[in-house]
Amino acid sequence: MIVAHEKKPSSDVQRHSGTERRAVRKTPVVAAVLVVASALMAACGSSSPSSSPSPTTASTAAAGQKGPIKIGMITSLSGPYTPLGTNDKLGAEQEVNAINAAGGIGGRKIDLIVLDDATDPTQAVTDYQTLVSDGVVAIVGPVFSSSAVATESYAARAKIPTIDTAAADNLVSPVNYYVYMTPPTTKIVAEELLAYMKKKGLTKMAVAHDATAFPTAGWDNMKAMAPSYGIHFVYDGEFSVTATDFTTILTQVKAANPQGLMVWGAGPAEVTLTKQFRAMGLTMALLFSHAEASYLYTKTVGSAGDGAIIASSIGGIAPYLPGCYPGRSVITSFADTFQKTNGYFPPEFAYDAGGAVAMIAQAIRENGSTPAGIAKALSTMTITTGDGTYRFSSTDHSGLTASQVAITRDVNGTLEPTNFTKVHTAC
Repeated sequence: MIVAHEKKPSSDVQRHSGTERRAVRKTPVVAAVLVVASALMAACGSSSPSSSPSPTTASTAAAGQKGPIKIGMITSLSGPYTPLGTNDKLGAEQEVNAINAAGGIGGRKIDLIVLDDATDPTQAVTDYQTLVSDGVVAIVGPVFSSSAVATESYAARAKIPTIDTAAADNLVSPVNYYVYMTPPTTKIVAEELLAYMKKKGLTKMAVAHDATAFPTAGWDNMKAMAPSYGIHFVYDGEFSVTATDFTTILTQVKAANPQGLMVWGAGPAEVTLTKQFRAMGLTMALLFSHAEASYLYTKTVGSAGDGAIIASSIGGIAPYLPGCYPGRSVITSFADTFQKTNGYFPPEFAYDAGGAVAMIAQAIRENGSTPAGIAKALSTMTITTGDGTYRFSSTDHSGLTASQVAITRDVNGTLEPTNFTKVHTAC
């Protein structure tokens, strides 16, 4: 599959310290980039050290700072993942603004430095190098899984704790000491979706997915676990992340005569697929991964999405959580603030990035603002964010269990919990 990438715009660096600042243009000097790349390659250290890592030059510099705490962010503000990246940015800014409004951390404000990877893994690597050179103590993102995979090795080389907002399982399996993720893994989402299919008697299924890192991981996990749930997939169709015509795939799905179609993807293509699915008169069950747990899908798809089954983090059903649900106040507080500020309910991506900033802030409070201190604190952290409750350990850098996944139904543009999930969240 060939995926088209858009060229990165020249004004791609934005800094935020409580309030929005004007975009700043940076033109990298070739020699400087070579120096950064050389330093990264020369840095030593295992991806899973047995003890706390020694600080790099960036760590030492951060320790001596008395001004703002620099946190970097890489997300997609252009290219196919723009809607995801835009909401990533809004969620991170919301958390930063709340921390800064409360006086910062130990009197120091957070300076959030946001770079655009243009939904392009090569650009994401350049952005990562730029942020390390700029002296950040931790990095949030990328949201595009292929970009996150491309930058993972740089986190270990630079010894910079990185919390990805992408959901490809291989980001945290095997564990990289410096890399975490906030979205539910595709494995636990696949588990809940398969359990739902079994409960509803959907044993003969079809699948359609794009070939980027996140959907590939999702389908691989679902395919491996399906037999244990008694689920048989009779059709497997692949499409481009920029696809606009699903006639061939949907015709083949119809011919296979499954009870439902499972879709793994994370871009605007899924909206088009849904509309064409309905236009062709298909009435089988239509299921999506947590990447569509967003108004970006439900609003754009309109009435064509009614009845679609969509996985989500627990935050996606915040208004429906019972009062006794653990962490409900934190989950609903993030959702309420986001909706008041932006005029719509937070999509999965906003929760993911806001939660990543909250984790870094908590790590700084616990263990100081050096990258080494942040990494050490994250490795044993338990924290509730808008996404749910995470329990990180030396062997688990995703932190969520299947109990933190909801199976929802699109009802007139609103994601409502299915009875399957209502039973799971009862207390």
